[in-house]
Amino acid sequence: MELPVSGPYLELLRRGDTYAAIRGLRRAEAAQPRHGQTVLLLAYAYYLAGQKKLFVQKAVLAAELLPGSPDPPYALGRYYLDGVQRRDLAEEQFRLALARGPAHAGALYHLGWCLEQDGDAEAAARHYTRANTWLGDLGLARLALAAGDTKRSLERAMSAARRQPGSPLVYLLIAKIHQRDNDCAGAIPALRRAVSLDPSDASAYYQLSRCAAATGDAPLHRQSLQQYERLRSIYTP
Repeated sequence: MELPVSGPYLELLRRGDTYAAIRGLRRAEAAQPRHGQTVLLLAYAYYLAGQKKLFVQKAVLAAELLPGSPDPPYALGRYYLDGVQRRDLAEEQFRLALARGPAHAGALYHLGWCLEQDGDAEAAARHYTRANTWLGDLGLARLALAAGDTKRSLERAMSAARRQPGSPLVYLLIAKIHQRDNDCAGAIPALRRAVSLDPSDASAYYQLSRCAAATGDAPLHRQSLQQYERLRSIYTP
């Protein structure tokens, strides 16, 4: 979940010192209980600390204290989507965020994603286009791939990579597009980039091992399969 762009104790949260931030934010809230940005940032801090009930309480309060801001309902939408898998409640909050801020890129993308999962590709595409971010490009690439248009899908995915070269999601999708075209040689550079950005992604190593085997690269196949098995042993009970 994205943090607000500004606010007291934000740097502590960005450094991962969540409990120090919570202590400071609680003191600030006690001094100014109606300060909406403080309450919202405290909600984010609780989320990062795994205190989900407290997050919801503070996010709902922040929505009341900041009636014109899309950020509180957007935060609640992300929680309902990612935290408890309630897409219906998430959609409701994303729509509220867009009623408050029609150009909110995060709400546009995530509402588009919900619509995509609902099977409404046309509405999802409209929201992805309006988002006008790398995430929007990513969503449009997914839709094109689902429609069987790998050329268009790759164009959109490459646009996302130019806009956000640090996201492993982009390179995993690029690899998937190449694999759909039976082009493992094209998928390998994207998979290498994905695992360099997220070395904990076991499934990416597995896909890399498969592509290496398909292209006859025995050392890469062996190395990536070993890494996959190591990660799987760590994360599998």
